Amino acid sequence: VEVKAFAMDKYPVTNAQFLEFVKENERWRKSKIIRLFTDENYLQDWEGDLQLGEQAEPQWPLTNVSWHAAKNYCECQGKRLPTVDEWEFAAMADEAQQDARQDEDYTKYILSWYETPRAYAKDVGNTYENYWGVWDLHGLVWEWTQDFNSVMLISNAATPGGEHALYC
Repeated sequence: VEVKAFAMDKYPVTNAQFLEFVKENERWRKSKIIRLFTDENYLQDWEGDLQLGEQAEPQWPLTNVSWHAAKNYCECQGKRLPTVDEWEFAAMADEAQQDARQDEDYTKYILSWYETPRAYAKDVGNTYENYWGVWDLHGLVWEWTQDFNSVMLISNAATPGGEHALYC
């Protein structure tokens, strides 16, 4: 697949960044959210509309946010979610190679992450900076993409999807 040039945030969006967003955009607060755009797991680790909980430290990656909220967050920043192909392009790089998919150590690293419980429970910028200068593409959380449902028809854009991170 040909991927045209695109820009992507260096780090996933943090709880602190999303908190600033919901302060300015009341419709995305836990008590105001329209259930058409999310479900009961939305921001479940937050104590309230404007309070992070013990399981949502300020510099941890944002989790339990729906695709609709992720998309709107990016748009309010003058950005957009990356497409699946863009995310895959960025994510196939390790620290030194544009395409590390054939590297056995790289594959082992990614597979080991799947076995790590609560991998998101650490500050962003704790995994590694890849070839493109993007951090934490593997090792913290899953990511929302602009066209996430174009590949798999098993998810619902309203479902926070647990540990989905947000890059714009």
